[in-house]
Amino acid sequence: MSDFVIGFVLGIPIGTAVGIAIEIAIGIQQKPWSELTEEEKKIRKNALSIGIITLIIGVIVFLSLLLN
Repeated sequence: MSDFVIGFVLGIPIGTAVGIAIEIAIGIQQKPWSELTEEEKKIRKNALSIGIITLIIGVIVFLSLLLN
């Protein structure tokens, strides 16, 4: 197997496990949207935007490596 396939096979479960652990840690102290201040809402929106941009960049890089 190539290094790419091994990295992909290992990266998916590790990334999933880390994502679940982070969500559990953050979700415990999370307030409903209606109780957030405007500053907290702005921080959440910015974090979501950064996460989506990072995801899109990761997909583009993955596809470029896969197709070359």
